[in-house]
Amino acid sequence: MKYAVFLSVLLCAGCANRTTPEGYEGYIFHRPLIVGEATFVAGQRGPTSTGLVWRQFVQNVDMRAKTYTESFHILSKDNLDVGFAAHARASLKPGSVRSVVEELGAGDLGTNAEGRPIPEWYVRNVKQPYRTAVRDVVHQYDAYEIQSKTQEIGNKILERLREEYGDTPVLFETMSIGNLTYPAEINQEIQQKLATEQDLERMERERQIAEQEAEITVTNAEGRAAAQRIVNETLTPLYVQHEMLEGFRALSRVDRATIVVTPVSDSGGSPIVLGLK
Repeated sequence: MKYAVFLSVLLCAGCANRTTPEGYEGYIFHRPLIVGEATFVAGQRGPTSTGLVWRQFVQNVDMRAKTYTESFHILSKDNLDVGFAAHARASLKPGSVRSVVEELGAGDLGTNAEGRPIPEWYVRNVKQPYRTAVRDVVHQYDAYEIQSKTQEIGNKILERLREEYGDTPVLFETMSIGNLTYPAEINQEIQQKLATEQDLERMERERQIAEQEAEITVTNAEGRAAAQRIVNETLTPLYVQHEMLEGFRALSRVDRATIVVTPVSDSGGSPIVLGLK
């Protein structure tokens, strides 16, 4: 009887229901009671639990995407001191909990500025390559370019990190840089250069508009000249007489209108209008 009670207590002590919360994946492993190494059993995606199992334990890993921010202070391509922050949004690929635990590390190593835990896999396997990629890409740009090409720089860093971590559980989703800081004199030069570039763009737009207006003016002038040339070529004496007679005919239709004309000469020509009553 005593042995039965002892065995029941032992069984109860060795059994447990291990849970995994939402957004996490659980690494389920079996740990022998006395001797032997722990062995992997299975992974489970939360929210779920193992049910009542014998000597099985769960290490939960947060798989959700988070933003990992690193601060930098480096020399640009033109050897100017530039400060900025890089923001990488990364997560762990679904179903990769075993690789994370056994190859990258699944614990937490300290907390960030917001008090959130920093995962071991990031500190040991991602942080330094991530920082190196940012430094290498940003160093290819002059200080003046960094401020105007932040999106281009972020895309290059993201492409490099995705290629480097393509065969790992780490998934980089977005990448950006911001919070740029320069020495006061450099910042003033950058502002002046940006203002100059804006003035040049404005002058270029004005030049294009002036060229278009000039083209319109030339086209209109050519059209008027062509019309005048046609009129001059077709304006013969007979045509003038015809137009005059048509005018007389129109006047004659006016109620109680009397037109007094006289010929110019026997040889022809347009008559002279002496009066209109």
